[in-house]
Amino acid sequence: MTRAVVAKRVDSGRADLSEIVELAEAAGYDVVATLTQSREEDAAYHVGEGKAEELARVVVDTDAEAVIFDNSLGPYQTYNIGGKLPEGVEVVDRFTLILEIFGQRAQTRKAQLQVELAELRYELPRAEAKASLAKRDERPGFMGLGEYDESREQDIKNQISTIKRELDRIADQEESRREQRRESGFDLVALAGYTNAGKSTLLRRLATDLDVDENEELHPDLDPTAESEDRLFTTLGTTTRRAETGKRDVLLTDTVGFVSDLPHWLVESFKSTLDSVYRADLVLLVVDASEPVEEMREKLVTCHDTLYERNEAPIVTVLNKVDKVDPEDLAEKRRALSALAPSPVAVSAATGENVGELQARIEDELPEWQRERLLLPMTDETMSVVSWIHDHGHVEREEYDDNHVVLEFEAKPAIVERARAKATDLAAVEST
Repeated sequence: MTRAVVAKRVDSGRADLSEIVELAEAAGYDVVATLTQSREEDAAYHVGEGKAEELARVVVDTDAEAVIFDNSLGPYQTYNIGGKLPEGVEVVDRFTLILEIFGQRAQTRKAQLQVELAELRYELPRAEAKASLAKRDERPGFMGLGEYDESREQDIKNQISTIKRELDRIADQEESRREQRRESGFDLVALAGYTNAGKSTLLRRLATDLDVDENEELHPDLDPTAESEDRLFTTLGTTTRRAETGKRDVLLTDTVGFVSDLPHWLVESFKSTLDSVYRADLVLLVVDASEPVEEMREKLVTCHDTLYERNEAPIVTVLNKVDKVDPEDLAEKRRALSALAPSPVAVSAATGENVGELQARIEDELPEWQRERLLLPMTDETMSVVSWIHDHGHVEREEYDDNHVVLEFEAKPAIVERARAKATDLAAVEST
């Protein structure tokens, strides 16, 4: 494992290193020391120059091979910090680290393209910085920026355009698939939430069978006997499974987990995956209820910020892992978070506690179905239409006589319209 020193600067107050250490370990680093500073950002070194020199001493003392900042570093800050460190020590900022994890977990073509796009968008301003440094005869080599190649900027822009075109093509295919599913009578429900909140475990708890999707063979929860993995970014692509909620036909999709303070360019790079959330009929926002209330609040804000601009579906907050929470503590968390999470459903995906309540809530929150009563003439095609209505809606009454079938059912408005059209076709056949 690569030995790393973790550093973080905050404007004021105490720096919390728990998440960045967890991210570093998820990426395969061995965190051997930490360093924090509370001060305004320094334009040259991000931290103060004295703190940068202290960081260099810690790197020497611990024989570290990398420095990981829980901050976004500008190109020149990366270069300047690298100048303080022993030769060969890598400088990694928060977003480089996240991309490193994404790169390790990306196993489908779409996920790999999204990671590559994010990496290129991150590299572009650094390529421009290398060009500026080269013009000043400064050699940005081992200090974190890499060697300068004057054609690199245009290469990056060309690659970005190519990848965006391929991702747009994939997105069009997926949108077509979503519409086909809706036309078949399915409601689309998406799981969203902070990474490691238990979305994949909840998917497995609610699932009834598999539905073919982009990485069905790669998802860790497809084996019903498998243990859910307690690590960040277990799910990077999307996995869709048919869910049991009651009378509705529901397809439930698990997506990449959110992390705090993601820059716009990184969220935008994963737009294709997040479309599964943005284009859903209902979003289940999963939160780890066993965490401290302030941490839950911060993560809810992160999720709402990510969903705010594009999401149009209703959101139901799911307080997961209640098997690890005292009932009084849970009640206090409900009160404290009521503004961000009105009427949440508290469940344990691991034990199944209150999952029935969640299933009922899903049915209540999905777009309303339309009630219909059809009188179908008895023809050679009638039973095929009856079977189609059973498959695409919920039949509440079905009566037969020698000449007709009476069906009373509920379904999506579009399905009701198609059922009426099929009934009209049957009547036309009977009259000829």
